[in-house]
Amino acid sequence: MAIEEILDLEQIEVNIYRGGVFSPESGFLQRTFGGHVAGQSLVSAVRTVDPKFQVHSLHGYFLRAGDARSPTVYTVERLRDGGSFVTRRVAAIQHGETIFSMSASFQTDQSGIEHQDAMPTAPPPDNMVDFKSASKVFDDASFRQFDEWDVRMVPRDQLTLLPNKASQQQVWFRHRDPLPDDSVLHICALAYMSDLTLLGSAQVNYPDVRQHLQVASLDHAMWFMRPFRADEWLLYDQSSPSACGGRSLTQGKIFNQYGEMVAAVMQEGLTRYPRDFTRAST
Repeated sequence: MAIEEILDLEQIEVNIYRGGVFSPESGFLQRTFGGHVAGQSLVSAVRTVDPKFQVHSLHGYFLRAGDARSPTVYTVERLRDGGSFVTRRVAAIQHGETIFSMSASFQTDQSGIEHQDAMPTAPPPDNMVDFKSASKVFDDASFRQFDEWDVRMVPRDQLTLLPNKASQQQVWFRHRDPLPDDSVLHICALAYMSDLTLLGSAQVNYPDVRQHLQVASLDHAMWFMRPFRADEWLLYDQSSPSACGGRSLTQGKIFNQYGEMVAAVMQEGLTRYPRDFTRAST
């Protein structure tokens, strides 16, 4: 399914939109992918904002598991319409309950001081196998939703590990086919993909128990810094500074191939053992 179709919404009333449904025979995930509902929530907010405002941040909470076979309704609350900033709040609803809540802020084009962290060292994506071939986390059916994306995990033996980082991971990704010259589409596509691998950065140090963990995104925040294209290679530099109490904090910086930092992401996720699980002693 094309990303344009995934992110497309039907307007059913003023400030109310509805997303499409995955067919049961599609082989997609039974639970709604978090990036899907986040991306569609952002699209619904964008639909209520004057085009002169561009989204610069979003903050969302995953409240309930979504049903991938049921439509999602998005209600948009117009919190603020200012001269420089606009704020929207979105509720994603299924079966009468809110499954995701998001606030998004938009800004007109402005100028100010400029700086950024340097792009971290990373091997180029050209000689790496795609994520679907290398991953032991996703089977063929569940990853079919992302067939249009070229996702390449940097092998552990090629990572430049920093001594003060508890857990690190790097991922290259891009849309396989050229996308339209629509900056909003590229931003919403990035929001969609930003949830796919980030929580995995908290699990890379635990290969012996990773398959037993109960894993789910709890919240998600993004900041969009500079223009970019989702159909060109982007480096997602990820780390997990802390994990405790069945939850992990993860963070990511996204760079284009020119070394420009285009976005930043923070996420907390569930990474807990099942109630009856006992970790083997080593």
